[in-house]
Amino acid sequence: MKYVDELLSETLRRINDSLPKQAVRLERLLKMDTPSVETIGGGIHYFDRDDLEKLVKNLPDHIAGRLHLPFVFTKRHDLGDSVYVIRTLGVEHEAFKILMNMAHLPESNGEYYTYKPVIHEFIRRYPSLAAIGYL
Repeated sequence: MKYVDELLSETLRRINDSLPKQAVRLERLLKMDTPSVETIGGGIHYFDRDDLEKLVKNLPDHIAGRLHLPFVFTKRHDLGDSVYVIRTLGVEHEAFKILMNMAHLPESNGEYYTYKPVIHEFIRRYPSLAAIGYL
């Protein structure tokens, strides 16, 4: 049984290697020559400058100024087949709601979530701004 637990743990770690070690504020990314963050797996997640500038254009200053990137969507099997929690350090759920023209984001136990088709559309609009993880 210990072997199975270790194998599962290692598999989940590898699946989540593309998640950022640390989210970075939009303001800081805009100042970088090559906007990027380091991932858990030691790689680099690069941001497209056009995607970042779209955020500045489409978000109110009080949201854009406190936004951390990338948006991280984490699969939660206990909430349903196509449900993903939006990791927030502050205003990320508000920014997501504005960017996707949503009046409301569902919430469970203090965590905001959305659905796979909405995330798919978000990634279509802002390809470099998202990372997807699994619990």
